[in-house]
Amino acid sequence: MAEFLTTPLGIFVLIFAQVLAIIAFVMISLLFLVWGDRKIWAAVQMRKGPNVVGAYGLLQSVADALKYVFKEVIIPAGADKPLFILAPMVAFVMSMLTWAVLPFNDGWVLADLNVAVLYVFAIGGLEVYGVIIGGWASNSKYPFLGAMRSAGQMISYEVSIGLILIGIIISTGSLNFSDIVHAQDGNYGFFSWYWLPHFPMVILFFISALAETNRPPFDLPEAESELVAGFMVEYSATVYLLYMAGEYIAIFMMCALMSVLFFGGWLSPVPFLPDGVLWMFGKMVFFFFIFAMVKAITPRYRYDQLMRIGWKVFLPLSLGWVVFVAFMAHFGAFGGAYARWDDEPKTVSQFIEQNCTEQFAIASEQLSEDADYTALMLRGGRQIRPDVAIHEGVRAHVFASQMGLYIQVSHSLDNGDVILREGVSQGSLSKFVAMTNLSNCLVDKYGDQLLDRLPKEGAPITYPDILRFSDELIASEKLGS
Repeated sequence: MAEFLTTPLGIFVLIFAQVLAIIAFVMISLLFLVWGDRKIWAAVQMRKGPNVVGAYGLLQSVADALKYVFKEVIIPAGADKPLFILAPMVAFVMSMLTWAVLPFNDGWVLADLNVAVLYVFAIGGLEVYGVIIGGWASNSKYPFLGAMRSAGQMISYEVSIGLILIGIIISTGSLNFSDIVHAQDGNYGFFSWYWLPHFPMVILFFISALAETNRPPFDLPEAESELVAGFMVEYSATVYLLYMAGEYIAIFMMCALMSVLFFGGWLSPVPFLPDGVLWMFGKMVFFFFIFAMVKAITPRYRYDQLMRIGWKVFLPLSLGWVVFVAFMAHFGAFGGAYARWDDEPKTVSQFIEQNCTEQFAIASEQLSEDADYTALMLRGGRQIRPDVAIHEGVRAHVFASQMGLYIQVSHSLDNGDVILREGVSQGSLSKFVAMTNLSNCLVDKYGDQLLDRLPKEGAPITYPDILRFSDELIASEKLGS
């Protein structure tokens, strides 16, 4: 099974299973979020809310979803039918795509992109097209006006959200969500998180998230007193369900971003308690509760008030905050609370790029001319890419240098493993000579850490052992941590 997962088909199956797991988590959460939303409103209004379908009304959302699915889809005669159907699908798919880069725990992320913040911001910007297309394709004045309102509102508050994100990026030195969470991992738990140094922006981000997702008191695109249901007036049945699902998924995503950007993601608020995915999920649910409470207790703003807040208050405040954070980070104020980046390389690639560029170029050139080398470096009977082979050879050199050993290399096609063991150098060792200087760079920098991972003196060293020992430092991209 392990060998199958390393094949192209196995990798596809694994990624597909991870995608399904994320979709299942989001959709199941969606059912209970809608139920919780309605229960919170009911409690504020001193009534029971859903309490008939299932225990405590827990299956009410399922019943409502089934009702929408089995209803007839009614398309207005004058509507642009292809776009009318496409619009809610765009809104739903865009809201789902943002979850691909969200880390639920350390390493629990589908796509650990270095530009994850830009990815979410870009996909979030595309969600507005589902609203605009739906309003225009309905061929009615009320949906069209609602769509224009929504477009102006979402674009306005995306500006302040983007500037707030820039402050977080300056403090972290990375656009990767996992790096942002790790930067908040300090000795003071809850007080090490970004909510404290970036406190004013927490409030601005939350309010901007309400406006971005059309939640009260900023649900002007769906103001029933003026535009009935706004851009969704002509929608019913399944296509209407897609719009509603996309809206709630976007709200839950904003709750997740609040958790990751300002409240430590999966980190425990108390240093002696273990971190984990339950902390992340708990924070997301808490912020959704705040979203629901705001809807239950606040009156709706006028549209001119909404736009004035976005452009005349939030924009200058968030822009000024970027300048303030840049100034504080540059001078390392407050013990470096605003500058938590780490210039030390954490991966083999980063270290080579900074310190061993010449040695790596020489090694690559020499190894590319050695036809036998690619055949030598096999794992499980299949060839490894040359760049991977170089790094694995470097690992072999690092371990050998630390133990003061020569390494004898032999290859058996029967088991598909390259075996490294203590002994006198034979001819095969010359295949690694081109990487000696390159590996010495790593030994000089990380030798002590690598030495701690070696087996006890006299224990046999095999190639799979080297992969296993070094994966924590190199393959998992945690070298030096």
